[in-house]
Amino acid sequence: MWTPQYFVRYLDFPATVEGVTVPNDDGTFDIYISRNLSDARRRECLEHELRHINLDHFYSPRPVPALESEARSPSPPVAPQLDIPAAIPVGIPLDVPHPSSIPHFPSLSHLRSLLLSQK
Repeated sequence: MWTPQYFVRYLDFPATVEGVTVPNDDGTFDIYISRNLSDARRRECLEHELRHINLDHFYSPRPVPALESEARSPSPPVAPQLDIPAAIPVGIPLDVPHPSSIPHFPSLSHLRSLLLSQK
């Protein structure tokens, strides 16, 4: 069974964005979750993003609304134990500027460049 490797980071997102997952070229995934959510909502958001990964949604030609609907379903289980830190570890700056609107990135490398430049 394939077990994806993923990295969870907490950022300030607009209120309409709770979480985003970005597949990396090396087969890993970066999961970004709004730090403004409650602990319970962060867990739900992480579980939702993990369902996207486990269901191979990032490589599917199906319409996004169908994929979102499938990821909102509580089945299949995504992981037996999710260890979600309550806060970002001290000393690791992960902030990006709070956008006034959802930004558009022409490619994953542009998004990565922005995120890496914030360290």
